[in-house]
Amino acid sequence: MAFEQATPTTLQHISLARRGATYFEMSGPGEFIAAAVLFALMIVIRVVNILHYRFDSDEPQHLHVIWAWARGFVQYRDLFDNHMPLFHMMFASIFGFIGDRATILYVMRFVLLPMYFVAAWYTYKIGTCLFSRRAGIWAVILAGLYTRYHLISLEFRTDNLWAPLWLLCITVLVTGPLTVRRALVAGLLLGLCFGVSMKSVLFLLSIAVAALLTLLLVGRRNLALSWTHLVQCIAAFVVSTATIPATIMIFFAFKGLWRDFRYCVFDFNFLARGAPSLAYRIHLTVTIIIVLPIILYVARRMICAADGAGLTFRRVFILMLCASYVLAFKAFWPVRSHDDDPPFYPLVAVLCSGALIAASSKLSTLKWNVDHILRRVPVPAFFAIGEIFVLIAIQPIWKDRTKRETDLLRNVLTLLKPGDYVLDCKGETVFRQRGVRAVYETITKSAIQRGLILDNAPQRCVETLTCVVATTLIRTFPRDTSRFVRRNYLRVTNNLRIAGRELKPSATNPLRCKFEVTIPASYEIISPSENVSGTLDGIPYNGARFLAAGSHTFESTSPSPALILLWSQAVDRHFTPFEHHTSPNG
Repeated sequence: MAFEQATPTTLQHISLARRGATYFEMSGPGEFIAAAVLFALMIVIRVVNILHYRFDSDEPQHLHVIWAWARGFVQYRDLFDNHMPLFHMMFASIFGFIGDRATILYVMRFVLLPMYFVAAWYTYKIGTCLFSRRAGIWAVILAGLYTRYHLISLEFRTDNLWAPLWLLCITVLVTGPLTVRRALVAGLLLGLCFGVSMKSVLFLLSIAVAALLTLLLVGRRNLALSWTHLVQCIAAFVVSTATIPATIMIFFAFKGLWRDFRYCVFDFNFLARGAPSLAYRIHLTVTIIIVLPIILYVARRMICAADGAGLTFRRVFILMLCASYVLAFKAFWPVRSHDDDPPFYPLVAVLCSGALIAASSKLSTLKWNVDHILRRVPVPAFFAIGEIFVLIAIQPIWKDRTKRETDLLRNVLTLLKPGDYVLDCKGETVFRQRGVRAVYETITKSAIQRGLILDNAPQRCVETLTCVVATTLIRTFPRDTSRFVRRNYLRVTNNLRIAGRELKPSATNPLRCKFEVTIPASYEIISPSENVSGTLDGIPYNGARFLAAGSHTFESTSPSPALILLWSQAVDRHFTPFEHHTSPNG
C-alpha cells in the first residue's frame, strides 16, 4: 500500500523535473534537480547571512543619511555625504515607517533583498540572450554563490541598487535590435545609476569603449547599421542618461545648495590621492599588455563560433564591457575597492557559464569514466558546489557576527536623547546628529594626512557639547582626535565612551582632587563602593551639577579609593565605568 501511494508522487516529481529540464534546455532531469537544489541552497544561505554576516561600516553610514532625510535634515547641507542622493531619498519614507530601533539594519537588509532578485532575473535574461536559458540559470547560481558577490550583495548599500539598474540597462541594450527607443530607455536607466552613484561614469565609459571595439571587430556593415542611425541612437542615449543627474543638480541648485552638493559629490571624491605611483602605473601597463591580447583572442573565437552578426555583437559587447569596466576602474577611479565590483560579477558569470556549458558538452562526448556523470550534471554544478564550500569556510552560517553593531544602536537609543550629539567615525550611531561634519573614511584620512582637510573634531565636540563617543571604529579616528577622546572620555561599554575623567587625589592632600573639564555639561561624581560627599568648587556637593570648561576642585569628606567624574545623563541611565558591559540591560 505504501509503495502504491508513493508511486504517483514520485512520478509527478520526475515529470516536473523533466518538464523543467526541457524548458531550461538542460541535459536531463538530473541537471534540473541539481540546479534547483543549488538555487535553493543559495537563497537559504543568503537569508541566514543577512542575519549573521557582520555589518560593514558603510551600512549604518547610509542609514544615518536616510535617518537625516526622514527627520527633515537635508543631505550635503546638514550632514556630509559623498554619494548621490537617489538611494537615500528612496528609502527615507520606509525608514520613517519602521522607526528608530536597534534591529533597523536587519530590516533594511531585507527591504533591499528584492533588488538582489532583480539582479538575478536580469542576469538570467542576459545569459539567455547570449547563450541559452540553461546558461542563464547557471550564471545566476555561479554569481550568487561567488563569495565576494554573495557577501557584498546582501549588505544595505548603494551598490545593491546601483548594480541591478546597471544590469537592467545592459539587458535593454542586448535583448533586441538597436533602435532609438531602446537607446532612450537604456540611457534613462543609466541615468538612474548616476542618481545613485557618480561611479556610473565608469559605466558610461565602459559602454562607449566596448561599443566602439565591438563595432570595429564585428563590422558595422555586418550589423546593417547606418551612420545616421548610430548617431541618432548615441544622441538619444546620451541625452536620456543626462536627464536624471541634471535634474538632481538643478534641484539642489534651486535650493541654494549647489556649493555643498558640488563639494560633497565631486570635489571631495578626488581628494583621495594624487597621481598614481610609478610602480602602480607600471603594474597597470603590464596588465593591459598581457590582458588585451587575451581579450582580443577570445573575442575572435566568439566571432568565429557565433551564428549571425547580432548574436556575435552581443557576446563580444559583453566581453568588452567587462574588460573595459575593470580597466577603467583600475586606471581612473580615485578609490579602488572590492565594494565596487558587484556590477561586474554577474556579467562575468554569464560568460563563464556559457564557456563551462560548452566545455561540459565537449567533455561528455569523450570516452572517459566520468562522461556519464557530465551528461547528467554539467561542469557548472561542480563549480557551484565548490563555491558553497568556500563561502561557508569564509563566512560560517552558524556564527552570528552582527552583535557589535546592534548592541551599539541599542545603547545609543537607551543613553541619548533625540537632541544629543555624538562623535562617531561614519555615522554608525545612525539615530543621532554627529558632532563633526567629516566622515572618517579612506578619502578623509588621506586628505587630512596631506593637509587638505582640517581635523577639527576636538573643537566641534566642545562647541556641540558632545558627551558621547562611539568607539567601534575608534582606530579610524585621526591621531589628534583619538588622543582627545582617550583623554576626555571614559569607556562605559564595549562601544561607548562618556565625557568624564578619573579624579586623582592631590599629592599633598589625599582628600582634594583638582581636575579639568573640557566639555561643558552636567556631571556627577560617583564611586563604586559608597555615596560621595564633600565640596565641589567650595560649594557642598549634593548631586549632578553643571560644570563649565576649565579647572575645578573637589574635596571629599572621607578618603575614597576611586572617584569618577561622569556625565550625569549616563549615570542616570546606568552607564558607568564600574560595570563594563555591552548593554545597560546586561
